[in-house]
Amino acid sequence: MYVLALTGGLGAGKSVAASVFGARGAVVIDTDDVAKTLLDEVPSVRERVVAAFGESVTLPDGRIDRAALAEAAFATAEASATLAGIVHPAVLAAVAGALDALALQEVPPAVVVLVIPLLAESPLFLELVDAVLAISAIEEARIERVVARGMSREAAERRIALQVGDAERREIADYVIENDADRESFERDLAEFWDTEIATRE
Repeated sequence: MYVLALTGGLGAGKSVAASVFGARGAVVIDTDDVAKTLLDEVPSVRERVVAAFGESVTLPDGRIDRAALAEAAFATAEASATLAGIVHPAVLAAVAGALDALALQEVPPAVVVLVIPLLAESPLFLELVDAVLAISAIEEARIERVVARGMSREAAERRIALQVGDAERREIADYVIENDADRESFERDLAEFWDTEIATRE
């Protein structure tokens, strides 16, 4: 079972890449989705988040208000680090367990893609993977993409500023794909990468 980490900054194109690889047979695990599940279903994680950020990040029924949490957590680098310190260890444990379960299946998947946006900020995840693919894109293109999805430009710029840059991601990457052109070109590059680097491992 070959485990590929997929990383990149906000708006780089990770979702498109995950979709392309999933369509080619990879099992895709998105750590953002894992984090959301933990916040919803694991009381200890939720309680630590509320203790750190206050009741303002909860809904009337006690669940985490993700929009409010994002606003609080991405307000400063310190707040972002606080959230990461709570959530990332739990996500790491959950993902490690999921990979173990997949490996123990009668027919394990040939390829698992782990989408890890903050891989450079959380290098412990590197212990779980065989290789790292970083998606790189110029900042203005990334901002335009997330603004088109409904985020304000101010919020997009603030979140990008709190993340490491593409240079740091390149340092931990085995492969880099640029996503500065149109989607068709990007998907073509992803398909070529899969055919030349991944398909041979299936």
